[in-house]
Amino acid sequence: MLLFRQFRFDPERLALYRGQTAISLRPKVAQLLNYFLTHPNQLVKREQLLNALWQHGEFREAALNQSITELRHALQDNAKSPIYIKTLPHQGYVWICAVKADSNNKRRLGVKAAIGLVAIALLGGVYSYKSVSIPPAQLQEKAQLLIHPMQNHTGVQANAWWGYALEGTLRERLKTSFHLIPKSQTPDYLNKPEKVPPQQLVLSIKPMQQRYLLQASMAGRHAQVLVEELDNNFIEIADKLLDSLTTNTSRSVTKLNKVNGLSDYYRGVQALNEHGPILAKSYFEAALTQTPDHLPSRLELARIAWGQGNIQLAKHYFNGIDLQTAPYTLRARYHLYLGTFQKVLGEFQRARLSAKNALVMAEQSQHIELMASTYQLMADVAWNTLQWQDYTHAMSAAHALIGSRSFAYSEAQRSFYLANPPAAGPQQKNLVNLSQSKKVLEGAIQYYRQSAQRIELARSLFAYGQNYLVPVSESESSLLEALEIAKESGEQYLTMQVLTYLGFYYIQLHQGEKALYYLEQVALVQAFKPALEQLSLLKAMAYMDIGLTTNRHTALKRAQQLFESLLSIDTTSDTVRANVTLLLGWVALKQGEIDKSQMLTNAALEAYEAGGLSDAMSYAKYTQMYIYLLRNEPDKALKLMDLDRDKEAHLMLFYSSVAAHLTNDEQLFVKTQEMLGKLNNSQALLDQLERFKYQSQGDAKLIAELLDAPYSVYCQSKWILE
Repeated sequence: MLLFRQFRFDPERLALYRGQTAISLRPKVAQLLNYFLTHPNQLVKREQLLNALWQHGEFREAALNQSITELRHALQDNAKSPIYIKTLPHQGYVWICAVKADSNNKRRLGVKAAIGLVAIALLGGVYSYKSVSIPPAQLQEKAQLLIHPMQNHTGVQANAWWGYALEGTLRERLKTSFHLIPKSQTPDYLNKPEKVPPQQLVLSIKPMQQRYLLQASMAGRHAQVLVEELDNNFIEIADKLLDSLTTNTSRSVTKLNKVNGLSDYYRGVQALNEHGPILAKSYFEAALTQTPDHLPSRLELARIAWGQGNIQLAKHYFNGIDLQTAPYTLRARYHLYLGTFQKVLGEFQRARLSAKNALVMAEQSQHIELMASTYQLMADVAWNTLQWQDYTHAMSAAHALIGSRSFAYSEAQRSFYLANPPAAGPQQKNLVNLSQSKKVLEGAIQYYRQSAQRIELARSLFAYGQNYLVPVSESESSLLEALEIAKESGEQYLTMQVLTYLGFYYIQLHQGEKALYYLEQVALVQAFKPALEQLSLLKAMAYMDIGLTTNRHTALKRAQQLFESLLSIDTTSDTVRANVTLLLGWVALKQGEIDKSQMLTNAALEAYEAGGLSDAMSYAKYTQMYIYLLRNEPDKALKLMDLDRDKEAHLMLFYSSVAAHLTNDEQLFVKTQEMLGKLNNSQALLDQLERFKYQSQGDAKLIAELLDAPYSVYCQSKWILE
């Protein structure tokens, strides 16, 4: 046992304790701590750590940064005034805290020093020890293997289920020998030729004289197996293939028992990926009829049930799952599915606990995809509960595991909150790598168009349509295609998500009537509280948009009623309550009620500050600036200016320029005008500044006529119709 300050660390179990309390660490973070403790007061270069702990992998640097952050967080260490880990810029790290061995463990420590560190490969999940007594082969990280979906040349689409079953069996057999690349990452590898390619297992099947010929190739080896019929023989066939393809590779020889209903289960998996839940449901139910305790089928039925809006049936299936003998991977998937269900219901504390349980199970199985999905669920929960530090931590962890793909799907579906109302989000939005996500999604769409996996195509199109770097003309077509697929497949929850986003999308384009057309199509059960709240807010915004752009008093009145209704509901979230307050301030501003608008805007600003909603604070601030300009109080407007923090906020710079001109501060006027000119889509605002310079000053009516109001661009939307 290694002791430092109030902590104890067991190097054999990789367990950290503070007093009698165990501190949860990811295996990789525990390994990093172990390395530091066995190298105290030494300069440890980053390359040392990368070579020792992350020998391979595309995101080694990001993984190290994330692990250092997690370790400091667990130890409550401050990077600026460290107690444990000191950073030497451009050099590395030094463990500066005294370390001593428990007297009862000195002999064990000596053995440990001889062995060195425990290396747990982030992507491999294999425990290996650096020691002269260990064969070199065991020190190597597992090779990556990409198993392609089986090419079905039988001419019968219904036979595709057998390929899913064969692939599942092969994955089970090969998981101890290779790092298996998750199926969802296949587009990444196929569309990035500059990457070091992994080994690939290619499968195809075709008819041959009333039988089937299965062909496979891997690492230069080829195998053929004649299959009499496509039934539950996939376990036997998988073993025959691997005997030919992996002669010199050790692999799992665990006996895989045949289970009644497996063919129906795999038919359900195929249907779920290619056709949607309606068809898949009948297959999973058939599998349960034959094997009532088949947990994978029950778990998929639980997810299908809540996705179809059947809350009670989903709870029935979840409650009927006994995990005592289930493998870690299935346990992780159970907690992940349950946590997602709880998040949709607005049960965020329960969802957080389920996510933690899922992460523990996923780490036990070293299933990278499940770990990343769990971190993304944690990020979703943190986002909804305004826990920005937890959100940043979770998304950083997901990025360290699977790179930009973690943002391509999860972050795309939050980005419209981050940059536009309904406004929410942490100040640190550097993680939103929309550029890289766009590339990932382009590759995914291209791949899924060529495959039969239409549900994944719909999800990729949906995420692509939300990416701000995608031209409006492309994003609209992507969203509409995603909607068409979701409707055809019976994916009701996905359909709801796409319809809701389309409502927001057309609000951004000031097409309120079109927004309402899609929002009115959303069918939701009352249990989906967060989604219902979002839908109510967007409907109110659509009416507000109609009123603002057409001067229709009835539309503004309807928007006001819907906003006030949201404020009257006790369960309305703090974020939505703050947004509604600001939006009501905009309505009042349009109606000429300046005092009321200022009161509401001040209340919104206080709420944003309390919730740590840094981006949204700028919306309230530039609304206040506009009100001060209307009142001919430019000095007060300038006091709200923060050019460092708000240098990308169009209206903050725009109103600052106006205020600078009104106070005859020519130097500030030139500076803010130049900063505004560097932003995309700023020409219309610059033209207004030029016209304003030559008009009489201090006239509120003139200001209202010449200058864009805070609501005119819907919080700096950067979209352009192309």
